[in-house]
Amino acid sequence: MKRLVCLTVQRFRKKSLLFAGILSLAAAHFQCLSYLGGPFSKYAVEAVNPSMVNAMTLSYSLVPFLFCLFIGYELSEGIRAENLQETWGPAQNGLGRVIAAHLLVLAGFALLLTLQYGAYNIYACIRYQGATVGYGLNLLGAHLLYLFLPCLVASCMGTALALFAGRYTAYGVMVLIGYLSSSLFAELLEAVNVFGGRAAGRLLTLFTLPYQDRMILDEDYGFGVEGYRLFRVAFWLLLLAGLLWLGCRLRRRWPALLCGGLALLCAGGFFFRGSALVREDGPDRTSDVLYLYYSENPARDQPADFTVNSCDLKLKITDRLKGMAALTVEKNEVGADCRFTLYHGYKLTSLTDGAGNPLDYKREGDYLTVSPPAGERLEQLVFQYRGEGGLSYSNRQAVFLPAGFGYYPLEGWVPLYEDYEVPFAAVGAEKDFTLQVSSSCPLEVSLPPAEKGYAGRTQGVTLLGGLVTRGDCGGMELVSASLSHQMGTLFWDEYQSRVDAAAQLGFDFSQKLKDKPVFLTDQSDWVDYTPFVEFSDHYLCRVPPMRWVADEFVHQALADAPEKEKVAQTAILLLDERTRKAFEVNCVGTGLPEPMLGVIDLDRCGGWEVVQPFGEAVFQLGEEPVIAQVKAYLADGTDARTALEFLNDLRRGAEG
Repeated sequence: MKRLVCLTVQRFRKKSLLFAGILSLAAAHFQCLSYLGGPFSKYAVEAVNPSMVNAMTLSYSLVPFLFCLFIGYELSEGIRAENLQETWGPAQNGLGRVIAAHLLVLAGFALLLTLQYGAYNIYACIRYQGATVGYGLNLLGAHLLYLFLPCLVASCMGTALALFAGRYTAYGVMVLIGYLSSSLFAELLEAVNVFGGRAAGRLLTLFTLPYQDRMILDEDYGFGVEGYRLFRVAFWLLLLAGLLWLGCRLRRRWPALLCGGLALLCAGGFFFRGSALVREDGPDRTSDVLYLYYSENPARDQPADFTVNSCDLKLKITDRLKGMAALTVEKNEVGADCRFTLYHGYKLTSLTDGAGNPLDYKREGDYLTVSPPAGERLEQLVFQYRGEGGLSYSNRQAVFLPAGFGYYPLEGWVPLYEDYEVPFAAVGAEKDFTLQVSSSCPLEVSLPPAEKGYAGRTQGVTLLGGLVTRGDCGGMELVSASLSHQMGTLFWDEYQSRVDAAAQLGFDFSQKLKDKPVFLTDQSDWVDYTPFVEFSDHYLCRVPPMRWVADEFVHQALADAPEKEKVAQTAILLLDERTRKAFEVNCVGTGLPEPMLGVIDLDRCGGWEVVQPFGEAVFQLGEEPVIAQVKAYLADGTDARTALEFLNDLRRGAEG
């Protein structure tokens, strides 16, 4: 075997193989360097943490996959071209030994490519800092799952093509494999999903082995290394192992049949998956699945006409969530129904009263209507359920179960999806909660610890797990992704700058976010969303940028005066040291056209028609007089002028 391996390595002197090998190694350098700064950098702005660079370099994993596919074919095609089959075939298992030697060399080449990309990603972790041990293990798993193993699969594919197909046929199949493995295939997957069903679309995603996601990494979740992705790789390795066994024309066929059977089992594991955050294009993209579901099943909003006094939760998190919720309700009417909300991804397996007697209920998607026995009233309900929660995921890798989301029964009918977003909301009044939870990943819970699990009185319970940590940040108790926590100073400085600007207008938010824990989550699939919601015992934020949280405080303070809010938010853009320069350049004086809208946030300011006259007033009167009049306008509860009327009066005063 050693001699065969040496002979295989020597075959790299073949021009096509030598060129392909050098080019694949060189391509990795240029791809990685383009995201690490220096003369090859595509970006003038540096990355804020290593996850951005790591995700972008892995997004090009299709390139080494294709090189391994080509090299695997060219290297193994020489078995026939150079009469290796005739030379070694007569020996015991001779052809099998030749194939094994080729695969060992190809595996070494795949490992070399993986180490090359890995070295650059390690450098990114050192350069941009913030990486933790947990993130490092997640990154290692991503390199195995999206680089080494796909390259090994590609090498096996190339070898199988060399054994079973002619040159032109093999080249055609390689082109097809390249297309099926690329992001270009996503458009076809969407069409198949619409016309052929989600199962047909998922079948075709068996080919998308390289890393497909070009979006910014969700730092709570990390790189997707869920079990079903491993099943996909295992399916191909076992299937190809069976084909190669047959190609070697060995006497015993049962190992090939065994590999085929195991491959089918792995395909089943790929199809029947649990909870996962899927961000790449295709039929299983989590946000798209939600959009399609709620397009046909609109959300409802109907407050409860009863009170939940206590909620006893027992949760077990594996590749999906298994839950038991015992609710004590208070409802005076005999025989009256109770309405609840439980996310449609959770299958209700049992619903009983406190004595264990089954209760009648009707379920419509997220919404439950529970009926008591005739002549009785509902007092205690026990729900048992299991399943997955879409964007509110819970699996072995990470957990994001926010308070206000229906991962346990919520009183009333609550909208869990609105206008392309998953809303955050405080649902119902405070109640007594107890929680017992088991999970394979580290968890942070908004409830305080108790003798058995967690217990407390609150409006809702938030669970955040995976690549998360809890610690102090500028006087704020921050629970966030470890990478975000390392950048906590940057987030806090941005927030504090906005709060200081608001203070110059008379708003005092100095103790906000310091009075209770802040759970910060990275939900970057959504654009238009409420930046945070305040519960009785914690804040739940889904930002950066943290300045949006301070803007929301202003919005809440002026909720009854929307016109005054436009003026206040515009003035804060000028007073905030982090946005002052952009505001002065774009809004004060000449008034540049709308391309400036991407530089600073104008949504809460009423748009350009408010910002431009404000800038003109500052240009004509000066900053201090304008800010003084803004403060007087905000403080005067009897002043009913609109934002434009106030600004026009300012400008007329300047002209007079």
